[in-house]
Amino acid sequence: MSTKFSTCLAALALPCLLSPTTALATEKLISYLPTWRDAGVVAKVGPQLAQLDVGILSFIEVSPDGNAFIPAATKAGADLWKAQFAKAKKVNPDFNCMWAIGGWTGSRNIAKVARTEAGRNKLVQSAIGIMRDSQCVGLDLDWEHPVTGGDYAADASPADFQNWVSLLRDLRKGLDAAGKADKKTYFLTVAVPANNGGWVMGGYDMKSALPLLDWVNLMAYDRAGGWSKTSTLQASLHAVPGDPDGNVLSTSKAVEYFIAQGAKPAQLVLGVPFYVRGLGGVAAGEKGDGLVQPMSGPGLKDEAEQGVATWGDFQTRYAKASGWKAYRSKEAGNAPYMYHAGKKELLTYDDPISLAEKVKFVKANKLGGVMIWEITQDDADFTLLNSLSQNLKGKK
Repeated sequence: MSTKFSTCLAALALPCLLSPTTALATEKLISYLPTWRDAGVVAKVGPQLAQLDVGILSFIEVSPDGNAFIPAATKAGADLWKAQFAKAKKVNPDFNCMWAIGGWTGSRNIAKVARTEAGRNKLVQSAIGIMRDSQCVGLDLDWEHPVTGGDYAADASPADFQNWVSLLRDLRKGLDAAGKADKKTYFLTVAVPANNGGWVMGGYDMKSALPLLDWVNLMAYDRAGGWSKTSTLQASLHAVPGDPDGNVLSTSKAVEYFIAQGAKPAQLVLGVPFYVRGLGGVAAGEKGDGLVQPMSGPGLKDEAEQGVATWGDFQTRYAKASGWKAYRSKEAGNAPYMYHAGKKELLTYDDPISLAEKVKFVKANKLGGVMIWEITQDDADFTLLNSLSQNLKGKK
């Protein structure tokens, strides 16, 4: 199935991306796998894992003393996913799993632990232990966010800028040593916002980090939400015309930014959302479509998490509901959105048409593939996953 990498980054002391035991596609299809999902959801999604090159179990968390652990509430979910991996391997022998560390709510304590060599070493060794026990092939650091703090702003400090790189360096050394002992190639990746510079990117020393990484999972979504002042598209490929922050909140501009920081195109994996963001209090504007207008708070207020709906739920509850009118921004990458004048709500998401544009962009720019957040949010027919698989790999 996979086209193998044929070069090593030996000059940078990185592992060879081609080994007898682990090989990955040049245009990878990756999804995070949420360990909090129940048995029914995992069983339904399990047969689809064979379409992926990598499934990233999410998340490992970190204790105050640096010990990496799987939260008790999600251990059973992790085991459910792992039970599906053997079946996926039978269909697609090149399928592999990794573990992500952190996440938005799971990044507690990372900033504190990363300050000391002892803390970092404990995190590295315990995380590698979880990875080995799961028979996975790498770790993805999803620290949200160094310096700016994310959900844990009180823990953040300017020292995070260097500590993020120090933690990655220690993870790289630990994974290389483990790989040598196990006669395997272990991968190190990160998940970072896909912005063209801007405030949150100021916490990431990408120039120093890139030589340590096999690839970067670009979180090219969540650019609009209940926190926004202006209604824009949450995952647009190109800048939304008229958006005052459009130059920063643009996937194509973000790719240029990362390449300027030293990334090879093949190191960049483009993230896409399998969910919908709802924006509230959105004025209609002159065009009547609600785009690039003053707004306040979330839409989709009836959802369990206000302002968010899965693609599957969107299809059954909103896509054909009365009052909603569909639009598409050709300039932003054939990006779809819907507006309800009565509710003053705008919905922003990806669909098969906008995903096809993104795959064209990935191929044209020789990027490393596509990452999904996340596969369980698709509809019952796996419309988005099948679209990506067909366009990226030519199969369904």
